[in-house]
Amino acid sequence: MTGQFDLLALLDDSPQGKFERFHRDNPDVYGVLVRLAREWRSRFGSRRLGMQMLFERARWEIAMATNDPEFRLNNNHAAFYSRLIMRQEHDLADAFETRRSAADDWAGAA
Repeated sequence: MTGQFDLLALLDDSPQGKFERFHRDNPDVYGVLVRLAREWRSRFGSRRLGMQMLFERARWEIAMATNDPEFRLNNNHAAFYSRLIMRQEHDLADAFETRRSAADDWAGAA
C-alpha cells in the first residue's frame, strides 16, 4: 500500500487524502509506530493496544529527534496508521483495538 496511493489524493482534502500526503512526506513515522507496537508485543504478547498510546510515545520520540519545530502528528491519522500497520505487518495483524472509521473503507480499497 505504501507508495501506491491514488494520484487524486494529492489534491484530496479529505481525512484520507491528508493522511496519504502526511504518510508520504513522513515515512519515518510508520517505522516508529511499528517498532513501538513490536516492543509492546514482545513484552505483553497478544494483548491488544491502542494507537493513541503509541501516538503519544511516538510524539515524544520524534520531537526529541527532530529539528522541525512545526512537526505535528495529527490524531486524525491514528485510525489510518492502525489499519495500515495491521494490513502490512503480518505479526501485528490483530494488534490494535479499532472502532468503525472512515479508515476502514480506505484500508479495504487501498
